[in-house]
Amino acid sequence: MRVSREEDRRYCREVSLFITGRKIARESSKLENQIIQAVGLVDEMDKAINVFGERLREWYGLHFPELWDLIRKYERYVKLIITLERRNRFTVERLMKLGYDEEKARQIAEAAQSSIGAEDMEIQVVLKLAHLTAYLIDERRRMVEFIDRAMMKVAPNLREVAGPMIGARLLEHVGGLENLAKMPSSTIQVLGAEKALFRSLRRGTKPPKHGIIFQSSLVHGKPRHLRGKAARILAGKIAIAARVDAFSGEFIADKLIKEVEEKIGEEDR
Repeated sequence: MRVSREEDRRYCREVSLFITGRKIARESSKLENQIIQAVGLVDEMDKAINVFGERLREWYGLHFPELWDLIRKYERYVKLIITLERRNRFTVERLMKLGYDEEKARQIAEAAQSSIGAEDMEIQVVLKLAHLTAYLIDERRRMVEFIDRAMMKVAPNLREVAGPMIGARLLEHVGGLENLAKMPSSTIQVLGAEKALFRSLRRGTKPPKHGIIFQSSLVHGKPRHLRGKAARILAGKIAIAARVDAFSGEFIADKLIKEVEEKIGEEDR
């Protein structure tokens, strides 16, 4: 039986598409594994930043104990220590050059002038700790940016609907996109809250209404009595987004986001 040229071309095209699809799937799988590792690293970095930040707060607090109460964010706190070093350099003019408004700059400067902290502390060793903490904060930011770029390639719909970090955490929690795509929305809703779920089953108490997806502003930004419903609506759209990313590749995130916002909006009314 002779094969026509047209059939031959069609066969070659189908084989080419199949091979290309396999290559893309393999590359996505590699990137997916990198996302899973990166999420774990971000969590480890968060722990390290908290440990080093707390140590820095206690150590620099010997020199300027009032500063932390006026800042309360490690990134800003560390930047001030590295830039100004000793508290006698905390002037209104310098603080305003660093982006603080006049009222806040005056508060900090006055606290520095009246500080009860030690004057003659060896500052260089504290600055080394501050630089190490700043390095970790900066590397964490870069890792989050990598996760965002990788999610755009691996699961663009999930990235848009859940957010890059929440989507990545869901992948890390279940071991990959295909596993997430096979889960019902009711399971996705409580991923990350397994301990609370098992505890409720043992004790006969109410089960948790949300897990990882509570981090979404669409859930935690709602009044307490609406969070369960918001989590259920969001989990439903995350399930659809994951399935499309895993088995179709079509981009439908805009439609899904609109539906989420409309349904949650209806619950608000």
